[in-house]
Amino acid sequence: MKKIFLSLFIFSFIFILAGCNITNCSNDPDEPVDYKPVLYIYPTEDINVNVALKNKDSLLTTYPKYNNGWNMFVKTNGDMYDEKGNYYYALYWEEKRNDNFKFDEGFYVTKDNAISFLEDKLSYIGLNDKEKNEFIMYWLPVLESNEKSLVKFELTDELQSRSEIVISPKPETFIRVHINIKKVDKEVNIREQELIKFNRSGYTAVEWGGTIY
Repeated sequence: MKKIFLSLFIFSFIFILAGCNITNCSNDPDEPVDYKPVLYIYPTEDINVNVALKNKDSLLTTYPKYNNGWNMFVKTNGDMYDEKGNYYYALYWEEKRNDNFKFDEGFYVTKDNAISFLEDKLSYIGLNDKEKNEFIMYWLPVLESNEKSLVKFELTDELQSRSEIVISPKPETFIRVHINIKKVDKEVNIREQELIKFNRSGYTAVEWGGTIY
């Protein structure tokens, strides 16, 4: 039990530290970073799962330590244990991204409507309450600090094309949500992005992260 509480404390400390600094992170468009991707896994039975990140050479930090993949024993409630029996509730990493991202569609979001915007869009996409809470607690400070922002989401297919995650055994449902945020100084008319509504069914994996421009 002490090991579980210690792991939770360390994992939460890393997330909180990253969240406290996120509004001050570099937003150099020439060196964008995927901040705080986290991966939750919910099998329908307790199983051993291997997770491989295809962009391993771009990784900046990982928890637990990534060594050519993660091998985890995962319970149906999402609890994970490594080969030493250490507990985790998600897998965490950050990586450099090397694509030429454009805000050709998306959403104009203000400080005042940021909470309702995130709650609405994340619910529509298919995140559960815990996942939404953690996503919002991490990214809300960025939107509120900006006061005015452009937002564009990347979802599973697009993310798998540029930063593939391979999970074995393969989940029946894989939801990936990446928020891209750009500060603006005035209202911008932008073509509204059409989002995908995922139907969570069976063995499910969920990942979220984001980039600041």
